[in-house]
Formats: sequence, C-alpha cells, structure tokens
Amino acid sequence: MKFTGNIPKVPESAKKLDLPRVVSKHDNGHWLFPSQMAVNGVKGEVGFIYVIRDNELKRLYLGKKSYFGAGINNRGKESDWRRYKSSSKVLAELFKVRPKSEFDFICLEQYKTKGTLSYSETWSLCHVEAPTSDYWYNTLIEKVSWNVREGISQRHKDRLDMVLSWADSKEFI
Repeated sequence: MKFTGNIPKVPESAKKLDLPRVVSKHDNGHWLFPSQMAVNGVKGEVGFIYVIRDNELKRLYLGKKSYFGAGINNRGKESDWRRYKSSSKVLAELFKVRPKSEFDFICLEQYKTKGTLSYSETWSLCHVEAPTSDYWYNTLIEKVSWNVREGISQRHKDRLDMVLSWADSKEFI
C-alpha cells in the first residue's frame, strides 16, 4: 500500500532547536542502546521495542522489530534489524527526502518472547497515548494475541520516560 497523506513540514520555531544526541559503541547498527543487542542468537531475545525520534519535526514513532524471521522462507534467519528503519509509511516517505542524520533510532528494551514483545509495544503505545497525541506518528495500536510471560522491564520504562522527558522539554516543543 502506498502512502497517500501529506508529509509534515518543519515549523520555523523547531528549526532552531538542538536536541541531545547519543553515540553508541556497540555493533547495533544505528540503534542506540547501552549494551550489545541480540547477543544470544535464536536462544536469546526475540526482538526489541524502539522509538524513532524525528529531530526536525519533533515527533516520535514507537514500534517493535524481531531479530529473526518467522515466515516460511526466513524462519530462524537473522533479520535486517541493524539497518531496519520502520514499517511506518509516513516515515518511509520522510526517509526518502531527508537524511538519516535527522533521526535518532533508540532501542528501549529487548524481550525473550513474542508475547512480551507484542505486549510491551502495546503497553508503550497506550502509556504515551500515541494515537491521540500530536507528538507521535503512530495512529493505531495492534492487539496482543500471544501469551504474555514477562512484565515490562524497569529499564524499558525508564528509557521510555527518558524519551518522553525529551518530548516534554521546552526544547522539543
């Protein structure tokens, strides 16, 4: 399906702002996270929850990414998670016309089960009330259809709160 909406423009007031940037020392592609991601292969974490921060338009997108394929042709094969940007059609259009350097790719947390990965994405989107907020590109919340066996980690909550504090700061608005 092709994106048919309008790509948002950068407000003049937002062009002057400079948000804090972070550099990673791990082999995590463009994902910012305090440790190496996907260290235990297929027997470890199944995926991660992420936030993409648009530093020009001062908006955010929250999603999940699996480390390994689950389909007929790619089951158990490592995904493109280090290069992955997003499944958002709006962001895909923005990535075509703007440099990657205008975005931060932040991993909030990794999870060991598909159920918790799905639940943590839904929990996060509900926590920030993404579909009703002008700060978030997310407009939908997918249902959870797997058994959930882990709670949302404290690190996940803390890192999400950190991203939200950037969004709530006067520099972000």
